[in-house]
Amino acid sequence: MFTEKIIISQKSLDSQTPSKIIDSNIQYITKLFQNNIHDSNICEDSLKSYYIDYYLSHILHGGFSNFIEHIESRPKTLYYIKEGLKSIGAQNHLELLIHAIQIDSETLQSFSLFNTLFSEFQEKENLLELNSQWIVEHKNLYPVKENRLNEVLNEHIGTSKSEDRPTKIIKELCSIANEEFIRITVGENNNLYNDGAWYFKTDRGYYYMVEKNHLVTMYNSQTKEPVVRGKITSTHSLTKGYKSILTKFLG
Repeated sequence: MFTEKIIISQKSLDSQTPSKIIDSNIQYITKLFQNNIHDSNICEDSLKSYYIDYYLSHILHGGFSNFIEHIESRPKTLYYIKEGLKSIGAQNHLELLIHAIQIDSETLQSFSLFNTLFSEFQEKENLLELNSQWIVEHKNLYPVKENRLNEVLNEHIGTSKSEDRPTKIIKELCSIANEEFIRITVGENNNLYNDGAWYFKTDRGYYYMVEKNHLVTMYNSQTKEPVVRGKITSTHSLTKGYKSILTKFLG
C-alpha cells in the first residue's frame, strides 16, 4: 500500500495552498529518510514531487552552475527530477535541464542564459503550481488527518524495515554494475527457470534478475544481454562471475 500512495495531511489539502501541499509531502518523506527507509519503499510519484521541489529550491537559490556541480555525484536524484518534470508536464523545464547537464560545468558563463530561460519558463510552467496540481489530481493521493499521521508513518516505517532476499541480491548486483537501484517493478515466481525472475529499474534503465542453482544474473530488459553475473556462496557472498571478484552480500 505505502509504495503506491502519495501521503499528505488532510489539512494541507484543505488549505488549497500549493506550498503547503508540497511541504506536507516533503515532511512525510523526510521523516522516512531520517529512519533510513529506502526509496523502493516509498511511492515513486511522491519522490518525484519531493525532488522537483528540491530542484526548484536549488535553482532559485544557487542557479544552474551550483546545481550542476551538486548533481554530478547524485544520479538517482537527477533521475527523479527528470521523471518528475516529465510527469507534471513541465516539458520546457525538462528540455532546459537536459541541455544544462550536457554542458561542461567549468563553462560557468554559459549558465547565465539557463538561469534567464528558467525564469521565463516559470512564467508559463510554474513548477510549484504544476507540482501541487499534479499531487491534488493524482489517483493515488492519500490524505490523512493530522492526528493519524504519526500512526501511518510508524506503520510505513515498520513494514519497510524488513528487506526480502531478492531485493538484497538485486541491490548488490546494481552496486557491482555501478548503477543506482530504484525499485523492483515485477516479481515472477513461476517462469521458465522455475526459480523466479525479478524485474527492476535503475537510474539508467530496466533490467531483470534470474536466479538458478545459486547463480544470479542481471539482464538488460531491452537487449536481453547479461550485465553482470554472480554466485551466492554459503557465506552469503556474491561473486562477480566475469572477474571472479568477491563482494560482500548481507543476507
